[in-house]
Amino acid sequence: MWTPDIRTIFLVIFLINAFLALMLFFCYKSQKTYDGFAIWASSLLLQSFAYLLFFLRGEVPALLSILAANTLTVLGIMIRIDAIRRFFWSRTLPEWHYLLLLPVLGSFAYFTYVADSMVLRAALSTLFIVPVLIVAAIVPLRVQDAGTRMIRYLFSASLALPGIVLSLRIIAWLIVPAEYSLFSTDLFNTAFFIAAIIGDILATGCFLMLNMLRLHKELTQANEKLGLLSSITRHDISNQLVALAGFLELSKQCGDREGHGQELIEKEMKIVNTITHQIQFTGDYERMGVPEPEWQNVGATVRKAAAALPVRNIGIRVERQDLEVLADPLFFKVFYNLLDNSLRYGGAGMKNIKLTSRETPDGLLLVYEDDGTGIADADRKRLFDRGFGKHTGLGLFLSREVLAITGITIAERGEPGNGACFEMLVPNGAYRFSTMA
Repeated sequence: MWTPDIRTIFLVIFLINAFLALMLFFCYKSQKTYDGFAIWASSLLLQSFAYLLFFLRGEVPALLSILAANTLTVLGIMIRIDAIRRFFWSRTLPEWHYLLLLPVLGSFAYFTYVADSMVLRAALSTLFIVPVLIVAAIVPLRVQDAGTRMIRYLFSASLALPGIVLSLRIIAWLIVPAEYSLFSTDLFNTAFFIAAIIGDILATGCFLMLNMLRLHKELTQANEKLGLLSSITRHDISNQLVALAGFLELSKQCGDREGHGQELIEKEMKIVNTITHQIQFTGDYERMGVPEPEWQNVGATVRKAAAALPVRNIGIRVERQDLEVLADPLFFKVFYNLLDNSLRYGGAGMKNIKLTSRETPDGLLLVYEDDGTGIADADRKRLFDRGFGKHTGLGLFLSREVLAITGITIAERGEPGNGACFEMLVPNGAYRFSTMA
């Protein structure tokens, strides 16, 4: 019966991880990738070096084959979770986590030079690596994206699999005492390293596919944006120019007869302003989604939007000053448009605007409310359609598109006569409460 050679398995893992790392680095250099991609490749490279040192156990000093190899393994796992957090949440792993390497290194040194024990070193690795792998596996599951659900589930499973087998190995070793070594060919030791090979290949493949799907989605959105921009340029602005030409012709014919001239000039200026807003919209829409989403303080964003508008004596209150949302850099335009609509259509009786939030199982519900006249039921269904509205009909459409980039949805839930109420659902992982508000 064939007995697997663990040393050969180490060599195979070294070669596979090195190949995967080089493949990802080539992708990183040759096409667009997202934050965390290169870091994942770096983690594979560290893991490959670790397994090379394991392969050389007995041929090189213990300082390399035990201390350095185990430290590289732990560091590779930590870098891997950093890559996952960056890719899915645009959050880095706090630097203080890396300080945990010091006590881990010290413990490995103790169980190597003072109380040499392979089982205790394995237990130490399990206590550190398994929780990290489980946390890493949870991150993709919390992302709200139906289009990538199956790949994310497979990605999470490939991260959790080695951790589960590693846990079973240490339990078996503790229950059944024996002379275990790194090269033991017992069932669980062999199963763990085979699971490591399968896990690395599956996880890296899923990570690559997720990057490609995000890139494909971005290209699809870019094509849709180009089509819409072309439509606005050809139709909307063209129609406005035709109307402007007509009014100019009437102005020439009537002169200033019976005050009609001034009235026509006002209509002409209104058309010019509409064209200006449409051109401004095309610029905003063109830039939307190009830069990476970034963390933005909601209170500061609202204050910035309010400073650009004639707020008069309207009170604006933001409940949480420490709330940050991961959104496109045009996030400012969302609150600018909401405030602009409130100031334009809220009525003379409107006195207050407030922004509140509450956490739900699906994410954070961000609620924008004013105490103005509200929005009619008949208008609510088409509120975010391009071209619908009393002004340019582009502001709320742009707002919805900006929010959608990071999975935020928006809907109007107010009652006519009781003020407007816009609810924005921010998915889990796309909001946080900062201590630096």
